[in-house]
Amino acid sequence: MEYTGEGIEALVAALDDLESAGLIMAEKKIKSVLKCLAYYGEFRTVLAYCNEGFDYAAEKRKALGKAGEYRVLRLPTAPKTLVPLVAGLLVEFDDGREDFITFCADHYPALSRGESMAACCADMLEKFKLAIVSLVVEGVKEEAPLVERMVEFAPDGLQKQTESLLIALVHAVDESSLPDDERKDILLMLEGYSAALDSRDVLMIKAMWLGVKRALAAHKLCPKDVDAMEELLRLYLVTK
Repeated sequence: MEYTGEGIEALVAALDDLESAGLIMAEKKIKSVLKCLAYYGEFRTVLAYCNEGFDYAAEKRKALGKAGEYRVLRLPTAPKTLVPLVAGLLVEFDDGREDFITFCADHYPALSRGESMAACCADMLEKFKLAIVSLVVEGVKEEAPLVERMVEFAPDGLQKQTESLLIALVHAVDESSLPDDERKDILLMLEGYSAALDSRDVLMIKAMWLGVKRALAAHKLCPKDVDAMEELLRLYLVTK
């Protein structure tokens, strides 16, 4: 079956809708994400692969710990563990076993519930998005790629034209006042975006840029450079 990327685009859109939703609409948007995961075969295949031998209850206990009086969220770094953990949390938010807004406030404390939700989305949901997209695109097993797709290559020159902007974004993040873990996460996302540009794979460029753009916007970093990068991607027909 030829893979067109429709599922990834639909999931990214659903997650972006959740991230931009208000507190009242969050529950409805979570349901849309879960429907997307259930509808597309590539996501069902990834989740089935990730859930083999996965102990959700144990991984949840491990991730949701405490540091003194505060609750902390320690997300696993391996995509095969991160994906089923966050998917399981989304199911619990949807069926009422966990309250999403309370979860955000507990694990991403901020001045308001809206800011807590935004911080949770910028961290947990962005990492989930990147992890599941990488598993779909790269395949869950080296000897048996998950999907076959025709790679659409970006025009020659895109990498060179974006090089100075990418360097500027890396410097801005590296010199920012963000906490170390958040700064490292965004730098890692930028490294992934750079690798996608090197590959000239349009789907990977779009997927990686969506995550980078959302993370930078959440921290109000480099808006002019972000706009300039968006314009270059449009000029090279990577985005609309």
